[in-house]
Amino acid sequence: MFLSRETQIILLAILAVIYGLSLASRRYPDVAWLCPFHLPQLTPQQQPKQRRRANIHVGFEMILIGVVIPIGYAALTVMMFNDFDPLITALVIGGSLLCIALGVTAIVRSRRE
Repeated sequence: MFLSRETQIILLAILAVIYGLSLASRRYPDVAWLCPFHLPQLTPQQQPKQRRRANIHVGFEMILIGVVIPIGYAALTVMMFNDFDPLITALVIGGSLLCIALGVTAIVRSRRE
């Protein structure tokens, strides 16, 4: 673990305070010192565009995961001096193909919208 338990608790408390201030800034927009914590809201015209961008981003992430899974399995198997198990290899390849297919599907669907 990189950080001590006390440091993790302090960071979590800071994040909780910032989140609380963000919520308070929405509820009380007239309070001047809360204005820096107010996150901008998307307009109805921006929401579909942002959703499409997010779907494309997730699609690329799924394709990347699908490419990395078999490489990681092969590297770990070789590093641990183990033999390739045909069942596990088939599951890894199947999971990889599933991730790639889901990524391509997300990108194609976002292009149609």
